[in-house]
Formats: sequence, C-alpha cells, structure tokens
Amino acid sequence: MDIVSIRKYFYTVIIGFAVTFIFAFNVSAQSVAENIRPVSQVCLSGQACVGTIADSRSEEELTTTEEEPVDSEQATTSLAELDVTDNIGQLTISADSGAVYEVQMLNQGADGVMVFEPSVLHVRPGDSVTFKATDLGHNAASIEGMIPAGAESWDSGMSQDVTVTFGEEGTYVYQCTPHLMMAMVGVIIVGDSNINLAAIKDAAADKKASFLMEQNRLDAYLEGL
Repeated sequence: MDIVSIRKYFYTVIIGFAVTFIFAFNVSAQSVAENIRPVSQVCLSGQACVGTIADSRSEEELTTTEEEPVDSEQATTSLAELDVTDNIGQLTISADSGAVYEVQMLNQGADGVMVFEPSVLHVRPGDSVTFKATDLGHNAASIEGMIPAGAESWDSGMSQDVTVTFGEEGTYVYQCTPHLMMAMVGVIIVGDSNINLAAIKDAAADKKASFLMEQNRLDAYLEGL
C-alpha cells in the first residue's frame, strides 16, 4: 500500500470516529435534558416563567372543597345560655319552665262583678299562671285547705301581679281576700282534678257561707270539672 492510500484510509477512520462521537454525544445530551425537565415553575426577573405550577398538596386535597371554619359567635346558643329568669310580682320563674298562662283580676267580667278571668283554668304540672292585677284593689291568694297536699300557698299582695308555678296535681281554689264576700274566687286544675276534688267540694260548702252574693258561683265552677 502506497503512502497516498494509507493517508486516505487514516482520514476515513478519523472522520468516521468523529461522526460516531458527535452522534453519541447528541443522543446522550437529549436524554439528560429529558430527565431534568422542570417540575415546578421558575420565574427569572425580566423573563417569562418556565415549567408547570407546583403545589405541595396532594391530588385528593386539590379536588376536595375546603370547608370554612365555623364562627363560634354564630353557633347556636346552648340551652344553658338561654336559662334566664323573668321577675314578675313576688316570685321568679325560669325561662325553661312549662307554659305560662294569665288570669286577670277584674271588677267586671263574663261571670259578673268582682271576678277572676278565666275563672276556671286547666294546666299541666310544671306550668305557671300569672295573676295580673288588671284592675286595682285586688289580690290573688290560695285558700288554706283548698289546695292539694304538699302544694305551696301564695299571696300576690294588693294590686300586684304574681306568677305561680304549679307542681302538684289536683284542684286549687284561690280568692281575692277583700272581695271574698262577693264570691271573688277562682279555680286552677293541674293535671288530674280528681286527686282532691271531693275534699275541695266539702270545703267549698263551708267557704260559701261567707259569700254575701253569688253564693252558687264556686259550686258552679266545681260542678263543671
């Protein structure tokens, strides 16, 4: 082989090696570039942001609607916070007691002169009754021996309102003390009236002896029970 042929062969080998090296380098560079793609957004001053926005939250967290915290001031007030008292007359009742009814003290009503209205009232144990001095000069007072055993007596005082809570079942008879002679009496039935009704009717026979007018009023009230 002459010198010219040797040179051509040498140059061919060198060129082939160079082409192979350059091709291999480009493939490697492309692979490296694919493996180092940005996974978060990078923003350089004066240049556009590159990449995708990264979020540290999981996919489940991103797809779940976040609930706003409950404002404690807007939460429903507990029953204990609503347990207030209302002062009426001489007695105090709690806001969480039973129903409250009203009986008026009147000079003139549906049953005539000097009456309580309604004259007969049915309530349940735990309910309350407000005796209201609508007309002055009256009181509302329980009559000794004409309320159930164990029940507490009451007296509003003259021209004063009073609220009484009834806990004991049975029949209660009460009066306006200065107008008892005019048969100004009333009846409250709490639950079962028969618990002491017979004893009340016996006591009523003696009580009406002090009436100067409307002597049959109390009997009529009791007969209607």
